[in-house]
Amino acid sequence: MWTGTHATDVTLKGVTAQFGLTARAVRYYEEVGLIVTRRDRGNRRRFDPRAVSQLRIIAELRRAGLGIDDIRVALQSRPEAGDARLDVSYAVGRLHERLANLEQERRTVEATLEALTSPATAG
Repeated sequence: MWTGTHATDVTLKGVTAQFGLTARAVRYYEEVGLIVTRRDRGNRRRFDPRAVSQLRIIAELRRAGLGIDDIRVALQSRPEAGDARLDVSYAVGRLHERLANLEQERRTVEATLEALTSPATAG
């Protein structure tokens, strides 16, 4: 169904190149409701400025290691429909949690390696 496009709309090829995303990832983000696209007369996806802005945020948060559910929450924190800003406090909090978990995993691995490489003690 053709919904009309505007001169500022970007193609799928354009957003994948701009943000280093795969077409499959972009289609998935649309499928799960993170972005909304328009269709042109040829039924090709077209991305308006809001969708482009959201894809920029999604790409950055994915590179930082956030999952889809966390990204959804972060996107919902945007103050208004046309606002490109993002309340990053939620995303930063989740990233701090991830870092803390990774640090704990690192300590566990180091302790395991130490135990495995230390001479056995008589019990």
